[in-house]
Amino acid sequence: MFRFIHTADLHLDSPLKAMRKRNADIADSVGIATRAAFERIVGKAIEERVDALLISGDLYDGTTKDIRTGIFLADCVRRLSQADVHTVIILGNHDAQSVVKPPFPTTRLLTVFAAKPDTIRFEAAEVAIHGASFRDRQVPDDMTDRYPAPIEGWTNIGMLHTSLGGFSGHDSYAPTTPDRLADRGYDYWALGHVHKHQIVAEQGAGRPWIIYPGIPQGRDMGETGMGRAILATVTGPNRIEIEAFEVSPILLERVSVDLSDARSFSDIEEAVPSMAVAIVDAGPHAHAIIRLVLSIPARLIPIVQNRQDTLWELLQTNVQARGPGVAVEKIDCVPTEGDTSPGPALDAGTLKELLALVEADAAADPDLVAGLKKDFDGLFSKLPRDLRDDERIRTPVTGETDAGLAAWLDSVTVEAAVALGGGTAELTERDM
Repeated sequence: MFRFIHTADLHLDSPLKAMRKRNADIADSVGIATRAAFERIVGKAIEERVDALLISGDLYDGTTKDIRTGIFLADCVRRLSQADVHTVIILGNHDAQSVVKPPFPTTRLLTVFAAKPDTIRFEAAEVAIHGASFRDRQVPDDMTDRYPAPIEGWTNIGMLHTSLGGFSGHDSYAPTTPDRLADRGYDYWALGHVHKHQIVAEQGAGRPWIIYPGIPQGRDMGETGMGRAILATVTGPNRIEIEAFEVSPILLERVSVDLSDARSFSDIEEAVPSMAVAIVDAGPHAHAIIRLVLSIPARLIPIVQNRQDTLWELLQTNVQARGPGVAVEKIDCVPTEGDTSPGPALDAGTLKELLALVEADAAADPDLVAGLKKDFDGLFSKLPRDLRDDERIRTPVTGETDAGLAAWLDSVTVEAAVALGGGTAELTERDM
């Protein structure tokens, strides 16, 4: 029996800066998340006493400038070697031979394939592993024609960093097809490059396993879900059983909440406790980073966007009370399905919120007022001379001080709100 673990796209020490900004309590965990994921894989390999750990490219996230990354990787390989686990590596586009040279330890239980396809043999188990590294980042051609022929009667495993026929969000590297991989006569293709875990093909009827294990630890909200690696067992000639196991120390996830019945920002604030419950339920792991997606009426989206910090703080407080290891990374808003309204409805509640926003954010913001003054100056210069000479227009629009313009902006918002409401909305300072 021969057992191996298949992983790829470690991207060790990839910066997750955006994930660290919002929550100091989990910042340290985020900072070492890629290492922690790989340590789980190494620990699993040692615990399960596998024969080999296969890493199908992209150990690093481009050229590493921190010597500690290389030392960490070398230490992991050393630990595997001491446990009689053979580490087998191909280099991908991020860690190609011309990009970075990892400082691997000297051990007989380490194979880093060169750019020319080659084979290593595990004689006792009659298992052959075939692979090739990227010499340069750009590999526009199919590499599989150059891979060695399978060893007859043995279990043959191929390692390849490839985009296959193309995946959304992934550039094309070493393109090929599942049919071409099947034609090589191998039993398992250990792929890398695509960060989403997926079984492209199952073994059977003369076809091999073709598997992307996915990125062990997501780095942004384009890589949500729990990262995995593959534990495979060769149970006989041309027979391999697989099992996926979870490795991400931090879960990245999106949570959608439908607030299509909300009429005002106050309604959204009142829904915060139920949002917090949905978020915590989605992140039951020790650490989770959640992006909340609110489905709300289109007219409320600008208001929520302007008050996002306030809403985020309220939401995070509620989340922390229920799940201390869960952080809200961001709040996104999408219009309620079927809602094509272009903007705020002219109801009293919306007008009050609009006026409150202007009072709180616009008239009191010197940068905004200065920007408006610059825009007004440009518009004023394009008016006909008779309008430019009209004191009623010239004085407020070209006011000599920003304070004067701010006061004018403050006053016209009330007049505009009442006018838009057909003269029916009587707004007072107490109402806002």
